[in-house]
Amino acid sequence: MQRRNRTKRRHKRKFILLRLTMGQSHVRDSRRKPIILMALITAVSLFGDSMLYIALPIHWKEAGLNSLVEVGILLSVNRFIRLPLNPLISWLYTKMSIRFGLIIAIIIVGSTTVLYGWAQGFVFWLILRCIWGLAWSIIRLGAYLMIIESSTNENRGHFMGTFTGLSKIGTLVGMLTGGFFVEWFGIRDVTFVFGVLAFMVLPVVFQIPNSRNRTGSERSKVTRSFLIKQPMLTWILLTVFLVMLCLDGMITATLSHLIDVRQSNLSLYGAIIGAAAMAGILQASRLAIGVFLSPWVGKKSDGKWGRRPVLIIALLLASVFVSIVQFDLPLAVWLFNLLAILLTSSILFVVMDAFTSDIVADKAKAATITLYLIVSDIGAAFGPVLGYLSERSLGLSTTYWISAAVLFLLSVGWAFSAKMKSTNLVPLAQ
Repeated sequence: MQRRNRTKRRHKRKFILLRLTMGQSHVRDSRRKPIILMALITAVSLFGDSMLYIALPIHWKEAGLNSLVEVGILLSVNRFIRLPLNPLISWLYTKMSIRFGLIIAIIIVGSTTVLYGWAQGFVFWLILRCIWGLAWSIIRLGAYLMIIESSTNENRGHFMGTFTGLSKIGTLVGMLTGGFFVEWFGIRDVTFVFGVLAFMVLPVVFQIPNSRNRTGSERSKVTRSFLIKQPMLTWILLTVFLVMLCLDGMITATLSHLIDVRQSNLSLYGAIIGAAAMAGILQASRLAIGVFLSPWVGKKSDGKWGRRPVLIIALLLASVFVSIVQFDLPLAVWLFNLLAILLTSSILFVVMDAFTSDIVADKAKAATITLYLIVSDIGAAFGPVLGYLSERSLGLSTTYWISAAVLFLLSVGWAFSAKMKSTNLVPLAQ
């Protein structure tokens, strides 16, 4: 009888444990679903924009442009226009739901993407890129605020990585079409299809929770001096600016041009692949791997690895890989090194996003993330312009050496800052 009672109690404990585990799993799934939907919406929104990073540096004359400098400006202006818009949109999200903001943004994205196919001349392109920058500000800030609301210190890196990895599918599709389909069918047909796809994603937006940003309502209570005087926050913002300047802006924008300078046409099993197509393949490989790499790195940075060690190692590796670009290596090794640069940059973006979201108390997160987005946009905006200007005045090789030196100094700075005391970061971020 006693043995039977012990067996019953054991089975009862197992049943209770199973119910608790299933309940926790259900909570995790319910929290992740809006983030996954937001990532897929973001992915479709990026189709047209990402295509331009591959197509415009090669087909700029067909778009009615006069020089590569104009290409650099067009690839940057959508970021410049976001600088004054981010604080405004952060305030607007205290008055409207994230769902409503997404509806407005998707309509703008669909319209501007279709018009890319009919754009001729620098002024027309400039207007379209500015309008698209407005839509992207609404989408990106809404996504970050949703992740902050849905995550904790134990899963924020994983959620950030999940969003980054899935949303980059849009960049993957855009880069591939920029390298292949634009050359086969032309920009007009490709952008029309992308614009229609953007409008078709509108029904998915209505599955996003129709709630306002709670942290954003506290934004006015956080002064600028409160944010700037935090030493660790200053370090993070400096790192974000320089990484976005050197990697996301400068190197991404000049990638197809760099391959074209090294070898304009590549032969693969008898087939000739142009520089634009090869750049598209590299970006596609980076983004396909990033779908799995980003959540994994984010989850590891949530745990025993910590964000700081991952950040230091990734900066050091990026510096080494950018330096190797200058060496006369076998073509396959050289291309693999370019892919390593792109993968390292993906790791850096995930870790920096999670690192920044860890800072300060809940009431300061909206203001912190808005400042973070502004600084990252400044770096990414100057990247393409400075990249092509530096290539014209100093040469492409010198431009990449400078980027490598900057990344190396950042890794050294973070290694020395390990002893810096900061009470404004949660322990997991250390």
